[in-house]
Amino acid sequence: LRSEVEADLGNKIKVTLVGATEAHLVAPEIGEANIGVLIAQTRPFPHNWEEWRLLPGPPLSEKNALTTLLAHNVTVAVGVREAWEARNTRLDVAWAALESNGAISKADALSIASVHVEKLPGVRVDESETDLVATQGGDLLDLTKVVAVISPRRGAVDLI
Repeated sequence: LRSEVEADLGNKIKVTLVGATEAHLVAPEIGEANIGVLIAQTRPFPHNWEEWRLLPGPPLSEKNALTTLLAHNVTVAVGVREAWEARNTRLDVAWAALESNGAISKADALSIASVHVEKLPGVRVDESETDLVATQGGDLLDLTKVVAVISPRRGAVDLI
């Protein structure tokens, strides 16, 4: 469909699938078409009948949606459905990385929860304007405490 639209318009278009509970079913095609996926849940649950073909991950299935999409060179990010879920994103991505049996590295996990979230919708951010998060006793993927956020965009340093 994307190639047909691009042929008609004469321009390339950027496509990102949001939610995409069943994206793993067409992962090779999504990867080949260079389409990104913003997953809303790293540990999905079928809230309605239409979502019954999701890939739950261990222990119910060997792979989860993240590892399947990444195996087919799909750019993947993890988003949230409600604002309160944002504070747990780093832990959800860490959990998915642990379940992947090494398929998702620490660097990939951090990208999935940060850089790719900006990249997929086409947000352009000057790297000198990105926030820096400082933790005590580990990194962002551990059960560590965030102690500071340095934000050049806001011109502020928040000590927590």
